Amino acid sequence: MSNVRMAYLLVAHTAPQQVNALIRQLLNYGDCEIYIHVDKKNASMADELFRSSRVHVYCEYEVRWGSFEIVKAAFFLMEKALGSGKEYTHFYFGSGQDLLVKKGLYEYLERYPEKTFIRINREITDKDRESARYRVMWPHKLMRREDWNVCRIIRILIQLLCRCGLVLFPNKEQLTTAMRFYEGRTWFIAPEEVIGYMVRFIAEHEDYVRFWEHSLASDLMFFQTIIMNSEYRDSVADELMYVNFGKTFGTMNHPLDITIEDDRKIENGNFYCARKFNIEKKDVFDYYLRKVES
Repeated sequence: MSNVRMAYLLVAHTAPQQVNALIRQLLNYGDCEIYIHVDKKNASMADELFRSSRVHVYCEYEVRWGSFEIVKAAFFLMEKALGSGKEYTHFYFGSGQDLLVKKGLYEYLERYPEKTFIRINREITDKDRESARYRVMWPHKLMRREDWNVCRIIRILIQLLCRCGLVLFPNKEQLTTAMRFYEGRTWFIAPEEVIGYMVRFIAEHEDYVRFWEHSLASDLMFFQTIIMNSEYRDSVADELMYVNFGKTFGTMNHPLDITIEDDRKIENGNFYCARKFNIEKKDVFDYYLRKVES
């Protein structure tokens, strides 16, 4: 039997029936507890979620697309889990649209107990378009997810100008300690020691929080930068989450729904979880539930 004890930290905003299926899958799979943050825009959803002594549901923030609230929600769940008085070996930060898609996650984590599994794409400098995420104080009205609207065009323009050295709406907050910035993906699995370090770092560096307060898509850089500027950078491994991003202008920023055709890549790769799932595609959803249960 595995010695891994997982704290699942999940952010959810829709489809309570789907989230309940995920909750049951996780509870049945291994030793764990689940901490869920429900988007305040859909607060009534919290009443529809499955409850037990191992499931903890909160509703604190209105999580707008691209905003800092998703980081706040993640940090909130980290504090709740660490402050629970219960011991966990690992923390999984994910969404209500995830599923486990292959057996062996706990056994794999037990083989590499010091590894943090997170996608780090690269270091970001002022010469990169992505630097606009933190160099610009982004107006809230530009944080709209729709792919075909003027807000996206304006965002792209602001980022390109920033790359060329012209920073519109400059971020006036400054870090007291210089840091190198890293960009990656939102979701990760990390040992308790790394989560504890990040929570302490954030509590002790209010300037770091203020610096990101009005950033764009900070979930792609906030925790990644903390980890890569720490002693834990040498223990980073690639994510265990399978995601299939679109290739067109209208889909490239969003994960596509998982299909049966993705299973070959999942089996051939080092993936134990995946997103995003759509419970309305029942054949696919049920296939992966059965696959992990059997």
